[in-house]
Amino acid sequence: MGIGLAVVLVVGAIGGWMFFRSDGGDKEPIVVGSTSTPSMLDPGGAYDAGAAMMVSNLYQSLLTYVPGNEQPVPDAAEACDFDNDELTVFRCTLRADLAFSTGRLMTPADVKFSYDRILAMAERAEQDEADDSIPAEEKFNYAGPSSLLASLESVTVDGRDIVFQLNQPDATFPFIVAGSAGAIVDSESYEELEPRDDGSVVGSGPYTLTAYEPNEYADLEPNPEYRGANERAELPIRVRWFTEAEDGTAADQLLARAWEEGEVDVNDGKMPPEVLADINPSDPDHRFSESAAASIRVMGFNTREGAPMADEALRSAAAAVLDREAITRHVHENAVEALYSLIPVGFAGHGTPYYDWYRDADPEELRDDLEAAGYELPVPFDLAYSRGVQNHEEAEVITRQLEADGLFDVTTTYYDWSEFIPQIYGSAPFDAYIVGWVADYPDPAAFTDVLLGEGDGLNTGYSDDGINDLIAQTRDEPDRGLAADRFKHIHELAAEAAPIVPIFQDVRITLSAEDITGTQHLSSNSGVWRLWELRRI
Repeated sequence: MGIGLAVVLVVGAIGGWMFFRSDGGDKEPIVVGSTSTPSMLDPGGAYDAGAAMMVSNLYQSLLTYVPGNEQPVPDAAEACDFDNDELTVFRCTLRADLAFSTGRLMTPADVKFSYDRILAMAERAEQDEADDSIPAEEKFNYAGPSSLLASLESVTVDGRDIVFQLNQPDATFPFIVAGSAGAIVDSESYEELEPRDDGSVVGSGPYTLTAYEPNEYADLEPNPEYRGANERAELPIRVRWFTEAEDGTAADQLLARAWEEGEVDVNDGKMPPEVLADINPSDPDHRFSESAAASIRVMGFNTREGAPMADEALRSAAAAVLDREAITRHVHENAVEALYSLIPVGFAGHGTPYYDWYRDADPEELRDDLEAAGYELPVPFDLAYSRGVQNHEEAEVITRQLEADGLFDVTTTYYDWSEFIPQIYGSAPFDAYIVGWVADYPDPAAFTDVLLGEGDGLNTGYSDDGINDLIAQTRDEPDRGLAADRFKHIHELAAEAAPIVPIFQDVRITLSAEDITGTQHLSSNSGVWRLWELRRI
């Protein structure tokens, strides 16, 4: 998960950023409301959806995605391709006309540094976890997006080329390069083993950061020096983040209030289900877009030896008694879709393995089986969660479902987001936790390799040789559609073991004032947040 960045310009110091203002700097900014607060702005340490959204605007990757095309295209690179048929050597040629916001020219060495530091920080976190002499609160736990780079063996520079040597065939590697894990930082402005947290950014993306207040707002100016695949940004943007207030008012309620009062031009966050239910898509006073989101809600378990839910039988019992339809209907008023696979609708390999495996489960038989296995019921465990009034209700409903038949005794605990994420990825993760997961790239591997494979993206500690072998087979298939059956088989196996249990898939609704265009291109399954597509008419 993420932190922040540093740079030559000091956030909020007008004299420091006026140099970077474009000709449109005196134009009224478009205000975009969001509930996806970034943990930080440093792509080397951040691994959450809010951070990835901002990273795609402030930094460049060698590849990116353009609207209507979920295949990577060159951005900071002139060209990229595999060097061999085995899909183990990936080569990119860096453009020669790129500069960071400091004015310093980007070099292939900066690209190499950006990947190497992610792996170096992950290694440091691993070493700290294994070192019992370091107090738990002092352990370094910023592994960032390192789980996405599980197949990366080394990065070398060959003239203007950057050469990625992979430790196995990996047809998904171009997708990873195009995402936030591939964001390029200035090697002279970022430390190798520390994510930046001073609220400043040195990047080469479509925008420069001119002001930043964590959990509140970020001011972005079009970067006049941007060179790449995306449209040039025309207008400044203010991103306003809505988080739970001190009086307990939920973030989605605050965003809804701001939208109703005209404080935001674009509403791209979550609002209460009852508010969404009252929206008229045909209302001429606003623009409305809706799509199946590449984000899901899941319950993850700590599967390590000694953890309360380490036994597959217990996790399977929990998965069996979870009533997704009740959660989507009563908590979210059908503003989300019940999900029975970790691969959501819209991705190859989607199916219903958690329905197929557990639909005939009988609570009394589950009880008998667990007692026969020597468990004293109910089995106690802690369930952690964070963010939003619906999440409070969601946790309560899930707890009631898990306890209804006397199988479990669940203690739920709410954590502030800033505490919740580091502990998930720390040396002592929660027994179980409810959390959202957003695709890092538009491929079923984003819900498979990273979650169930060696990357262990939710730090469950789960590993299965059979699943890992199947994952390796999917990586060996350049035609991703042909890998769909293997993905389905992987998730059938995962449903039985239940280290991560899907709950629902989000529906993405974006609202904008009638004079704003471009919201239809703002988001897609690629994970890129295209603020530069927004215009006034």
